[in-house]
Amino acid sequence: MKTKKTIVNFVSKVIFLSFLTLFFVKCDDFSSDTEGELIADNIFNTKTAVETAILGVYSPLADKLFASSEAYTHLWAADDRTAVTGSNKSEFLEYDQLTPLNTNAKMDRTWALLWKIVGAANTVIDATEEIQEVFRREGDEAGSARALGEVHYLRALAYYELVRGWGEIPLITTQIGVTGKESLASFQDIYSLIIADLIFAKENLGSNAVNGVYRATKWQAQSLLANVYLTTAGFPLKNTGNYALAAAEAKEVINVGIYSLEAEFSGVMGITDNNLGKDGNTEAIISFPANNRLDGWDAGNFQAEAIAFGDKTVEFAFFDNYPEGKRKEFTFDGGDDGARPKYSVEKYGAPFGPAPKDFDILYMRYAELLLIYAEAQIQATSDNTDQSALDALNLVRVRAGLDPVTTATAAEVVWERAWEIAGDFSRWHDIVRTEILDEVNALRDTRDNDLTPLGSALTEQNPWALIPANDLAANPNLAK
Repeated sequence: MKTKKTIVNFVSKVIFLSFLTLFFVKCDDFSSDTEGELIADNIFNTKTAVETAILGVYSPLADKLFASSEAYTHLWAADDRTAVTGSNKSEFLEYDQLTPLNTNAKMDRTWALLWKIVGAANTVIDATEEIQEVFRREGDEAGSARALGEVHYLRALAYYELVRGWGEIPLITTQIGVTGKESLASFQDIYSLIIADLIFAKENLGSNAVNGVYRATKWQAQSLLANVYLTTAGFPLKNTGNYALAAAEAKEVINVGIYSLEAEFSGVMGITDNNLGKDGNTEAIISFPANNRLDGWDAGNFQAEAIAFGDKTVEFAFFDNYPEGKRKEFTFDGGDDGARPKYSVEKYGAPFGPAPKDFDILYMRYAELLLIYAEAQIQATSDNTDQSALDALNLVRVRAGLDPVTTATAAEVVWERAWEIAGDFSRWHDIVRTEILDEVNALRDTRDNDLTPLGSALTEQNPWALIPANDLAANPNLAK
């Protein structure tokens, strides 16, 4: 382990929208400041210092955490993604074939970045009393509530990605006394923290972002909370009472009326004319600004660089079963001639060329929130004709060029989610929580089976990514 003051050794730089980001140095991914020296150094002695620390919690998000397919190797097991063989895509194919290794370097990088957020957030939360006192002295108690709301929100976001990806993991809520030898926590305890953090964030954040369009708001926290409740109602917790909670949280955000579907799909992903740096995207709920000058590519939602290389594509069955219409035309390029379909340049942007696209990085958009509500409401009421659920579902379907429906099962809404947010790295989470991996695998096309035959390391009951080998060697308590 590096020294206990590692977490204060950060490097700052100015990036898009001129916000300062602080990159916290890795220390066994989730260990740092074991004797609380960061707080003892009293770095939270001004509002400016607190603001700087908050930006440090955001910083891994700017480090291509959600801006590239490279960060989501462990979600390639879903049916909406595949990669070509015979290239440098072996790390994606491990998960695509359900036979991952714990030496997967791309997975390791994402794991590390998420723990950086947890560690940085904990460091700020550890200084809650100091921060409240700083803002109190300056007559801005609402400011301290907002500041702490942001870091609780960000910690919840990181833990949500960790637990959905890797299953049971350590639960670290303070950097004081961290040893790097922490044991695994239960799903119930991990999700309880996530929910508590998001409730705190919802109650303390304002309706509008402060000091940056990408910054957290109460609506972002509440939308993410709806998603968390939906997940916890399914596998592995199966707290089915949370369907009603998911529906309630989603409906409250919907009723506020500040989000709406973009009229045309061309505006869905935050193209240059309506991205966060311009007038905004009415569909973007949780989003971050992407800019090619930040990361060297024409950044875009998760995976723009895959478009030009053509080596990260779509499984045949997923494409063939996808409902025809303008949404399918927007989402994919090719495939109708029997050749391997690809995700479209229109949706994700071309990574090369003289004119950068600057698409936003969308983590959650309004169409997904509508479908969260529809599924949760149908599950909560056991009513396939619930009008409010159908209204939400049909908003998405009609924009896609499909006929509205007068009845729908929760399973049908899950498939609608698959079509609407295809390629955006949500599908694997839906497959896991609804326990349909066997069903999805049974639909596979023989061409995919021949190219990427499935193994059996990942199953419906054990769908979790493997904890990286280096961390497991350093901490045997991570063994499952």
